[in-house]
Parts: sequence; C-alpha cells; structure tokens
Amino acid sequence: MVANFNSLNYIILDNTAFVSAFDPNQIALQNPRIQFYITSSVYDEALSNPRSSRLIEIAEAQQILKVIDPLPESLKFICKTAEETGDIAALSKTDQEIIALYIDLNKNLPDQRGIIISDDYSVQNTCARLKIPFYSYQKRGIQKSIKWEIYCPNCYETFPPKLLGKNCDHCGATLKRRAYRGKKRKL
Repeated sequence: MVANFNSLNYIILDNTAFVSAFDPNQIALQNPRIQFYITSSVYDEALSNPRSSRLIEIAEAQQILKVIDPLPESLKFICKTAEETGDIAALSKTDQEIIALYIDLNKNLPDQRGIIISDDYSVQNTCARLKIPFYSYQKRGIQKSIKWEIYCPNCYETFPPKLLGKNCDHCGATLKRRAYRGKKRKL
C-alpha cells in the first residue's frame, strides 16, 4: 500500500508498523515537518525486535520520533468506547494507549493533522467509531465500523465484551465474538 503522508503533521505508530518494516525516516525525507509519536509501551515492544529497534534508534537520532504516554482520562474514554464497540477484550493496553495518545494530540495540536498507523483490526474499529483517521500498512484494513457481541458458540448466550476468550458460565465453552446484528438469535 502506498499512502500520501505529505499533508500530515504527525503520525502515531503501533508496533505492527515497525515489525512490518515501516520506516519513519523515509517518510521524513519526503515530509521534513512530520513528527512521529509512540507510547512507552510501543517503544518497549519494538525494542525487543532487532529490525524495529534499529528503525527507532535512527528515528530518535534524527529527532523525528517522540515517546509520549496518554493522559489517564483519555485512556478511560478509549476503554468506554471500546466497550461500546465490543473491542475492549481484543485491545491490548498498548493498543488503547495509541488511540488515547491521538485524543491527547488532537486536543493539544488542534490545527495539525494526524493519523494512526496500525494493522490491528480492533484498533481500526475503535478509531472508526471515534472518527480517528487510521492507515493499515500491511493488511487491507476494515471497511466499516463493527459493533461486536460476545457469545457462547455452544449455548448462544451473550456476555459483556470484557469476557471475550473466557469460559461460558453455562456450558464452559470458550467465548467468541461476532458482528452484532441488532437482535438476539433464536435457537
């Protein structure tokens, strides 16, 4: 995929961008005013991968990468939104932080345009719900926002979003998620 990042002021990167060999330094050569942001969680994850850590070291040396953590109130807002979409159990703490960081930067830099780069579908779905621009680097990316419901594949009971991957209270099966269709299924 090719994207035009020339109109952007900042990009928030998920670790999937680094793992996929996204090179912020190449983008900065085309757009010298652009700034890249990651959270300390992304930084820690990326440093465990040799390719990612090399890209980060270069971006830091070029002073185009900043590590900033979001405010607690922005994280709470993201958690609430992810519960509404049903994505909360599929979003890691790091995923929640990069979306919350966008909220903070958007408030602090209202005249600037930014985007989140992530191949994570739950990140994209939560961003779509909040009308936060995102870009999928390696994958196709979501086409529309989805509201998920958590259900038992055996007895078809539904559960709160935080229980994704846990066991059903009724039959013990592992809970899964499916797109919410607006009404309960009949057996």
